[in-house]
Amino acid sequence: MIKDTLLRPLFVLTLTAVALAAGFPLAAANAAVTSPDIPGLFTPNWQSLKAHQDPEWFRDAKFGIYTHWGPVTVGCEDAPQGGEWYGREMYQTNSPIFAYHRQKFGDQHTFGYKDVIPLFTAPKFDPEKWADLFARAGAKFAGPVAVHHDNFAMWDSAVTPWNALKMGPKRDITGELAKAYREHGLKLITTFHHGFAWRYYEPAFQFDAADGKNFLLYTEPHGPKDPPSRRFQDQWLAMVLEVVRKYQPDMIWFDFELHQVITPEYQQRMFADYYNWAAEHGKESAVAHKFREIHQYTGILDFERGREDRLVPYPWLTDTALGPWFNRKADKYRTTENLIHVLTDIVSKNGCLLLNVGPNADGSIPERAEKMLVEIGAWLRVNGEAIYGTRPWLVIGEGPTRSGGGGGFSEGKDPTFTAQDIRFTRSKEGAALYAITLGWPEREFTIHAIQVDAAGPDAHVELLGLGPVQHRINTEKQLVLSLPAQPPGDYAFAFKLTGFKTSLHASARFSQPDAIRLEPAQATCEGALRIQVNEGRPNIGFWDNSGDRLHWLIHVKSPGRYLLRGEFSSAYGSSALRVTVAGQSQNAGVPQTDGWFKPQFVSFGALQFEKAGVFHLVLEPSSTDHWHAVNVYQLQLGAAD
Repeated sequence: MIKDTLLRPLFVLTLTAVALAAGFPLAAANAAVTSPDIPGLFTPNWQSLKAHQDPEWFRDAKFGIYTHWGPVTVGCEDAPQGGEWYGREMYQTNSPIFAYHRQKFGDQHTFGYKDVIPLFTAPKFDPEKWADLFARAGAKFAGPVAVHHDNFAMWDSAVTPWNALKMGPKRDITGELAKAYREHGLKLITTFHHGFAWRYYEPAFQFDAADGKNFLLYTEPHGPKDPPSRRFQDQWLAMVLEVVRKYQPDMIWFDFELHQVITPEYQQRMFADYYNWAAEHGKESAVAHKFREIHQYTGILDFERGREDRLVPYPWLTDTALGPWFNRKADKYRTTENLIHVLTDIVSKNGCLLLNVGPNADGSIPERAEKMLVEIGAWLRVNGEAIYGTRPWLVIGEGPTRSGGGGGFSEGKDPTFTAQDIRFTRSKEGAALYAITLGWPEREFTIHAIQVDAAGPDAHVELLGLGPVQHRINTEKQLVLSLPAQPPGDYAFAFKLTGFKTSLHASARFSQPDAIRLEPAQATCEGALRIQVNEGRPNIGFWDNSGDRLHWLIHVKSPGRYLLRGEFSSAYGSSALRVTVAGQSQNAGVPQTDGWFKPQFVSFGALQFEKAGVFHLVLEPSSTDHWHAVNVYQLQLGAAD
C-alpha cells in the first residue's frame, strides 16, 4: 500500500530539484504535482500493479484519434524525408535535415531547436473545430501528444518553462483540447514520448546545447551510452503527473522509451501513482504502452503501425496514422478503405484503433485529412453498431487475407483485403452476430465459418444501412445470403444475424492463424512421386504406386487436440490413405472425384499432441487393395478446441 507519508516527500523532493534548477517559484511547482491524500490501492511493484483492471469504456470505444503537433511541425512540414524527427535530425551532420535547417534557419550553433519553438505560433488552432471533426469521424476518445521526444510541453506547466503557454502559441493547448473533447462526449487520452529526450538531443550537444544552460529542454549534456540521470527521470515523472492532476485524462499512453530509457523504478512509480489517483477520483483509468515484458503485469499493449495477427483474450491497441506522424506536405496518405478495413480487422481480434492526424503548423487540419475523417465517420454512422461496444466472436473471420505477421511495424506487410474476407463481431450481450465483408461480395455468397445449429421463428439477416436480406441454410448448415446487384455504400458491409443459434463450423478451424498447412513444396517424396502444377495449383500428382510415401516435418506450437484433413483428387476410383505422426495413425477414404483437378477435402479425425515441438508426419496408402491413383494438394491441421 502507498501511504501519503511516503508519496508526498518523494514528489516534493522531485519537484524541488526540478524547480530550483529552473528558477521557478517552488510553491507553484509543488502545488501542481505533489500527490494528494489518496487511499493507496497500489504499491510501485509489478505484483501489486497486476491487480489493475483495464476499463470497460476502452473495450467499448474501439476508435480514438490523437495528434502529433508542435514545434516539430514547423521544422518538418516542408522538410525532406526524415523531418518527423526534426529536433534530432537537424543536428545530424549526415542527415538531409541538417543542410535544410542550415539553409532555412541558420547555423545550429546559434539557431538551434530552442529557436524553432518561438516560430510555432499556431494562429489557426481552434480546439472546437478539432473536437467537432473528430466526433463526426466517429472517435470515442481523443487527445493531444502532450509532449513528444522534443521535451516541449503542450500545456501550462510549472515543471518546465519549455511549454506552450509561455512560448510559441502562448496557449494551454492540452487544457483547451481537454475541455473541447469532453464537451463533445469524448474520453481524454494524453500521450507521452519525452522519455526519449535523453537520447533525442544527444547530437545537439555538439551545437547550441553544449553549454548545458537549457537542460530542461535538451537534458544535461551526456555521452551516447550514459544511462538517464535521476534528475532527468524526476522531470519525466513530474511532467506526467502534472498532466494527470491538471487535466485528469482517462487514459495515458507511452512511446517506446518507457521501457528502453526509463528505469523500472520510475515505471512502477508512474503506474502506481496514476492508478491510485484514478481510484481516488472514481475514474476507470488505462495506461497503454508497447512492451510485452511488462504487459503481463499491467497496462494495455500497444502496437505501433501494426497489430495482433490473431484473436487474443486481452484488449489491446494499434497506433497508426493517416499518413506521416507530424504533417509533411509531400508524404502520401493511406486510403479511407484501407483504414476502415484495418479498424474492422482490429476489432475482430479484441483490439482498438488509435489514429494519428498531423495538423498543419498553423493549427488547421489538412483538407485531405478532414475529407478522410468525414468518410470514416459516415461509414461508422451506418455500421458502427457492428463496431462499438462489440466483443469478438469465436474466430476473427474467414477469407484469404491475414495481417502480416503481427506485432509492431507489421502493417507494411499486409496484403489488400478482398470481398471474400469477412470479419466477425458480436454484441456484448450476445444477441447479435455481425459478419462484416471487406468489399461487396457476389450476389449469392456463403458464410463458411458460421454453423447454424438452430434458427428461431424470428431469425433474420439484416444488412446495416439497407434492411433485411434473403437467406437460406445449406446442407452444411451454413448461411447463404442473396444480395441486391448494387451495394448500399462503400468500403465494407455489416450483416447482422439475429435469432440464430450458432457455433464454429468444422471447416473454419483450418483457416485460423494457428492452423498448420502442409504444402507439396514442404514434402519429401519417397519413390517416384513428384510435384506438378495443374491449373495454377501445385500438387503431388498421379500417385499410382502404393509403395510410395510422403514425409513432412510439422511444427506444433501449442499442445492439444488437432483435427486433420487432406485435399485430394482421385479420378479413377476411390482410395484410402493413412497418416502417422506422434505415435498415432488415422485413416481416411478418398472418394472418386470429378477428374484430376477438382479435389475434395476428407477428414482423418483428431490427433493429440501432448507437447509442442517438431514432429515427423508420414502419408501413405492404408491398403494396397483397390488402390487407385491420387493427387495430393495439401494437409491441414486445425485446433479442435
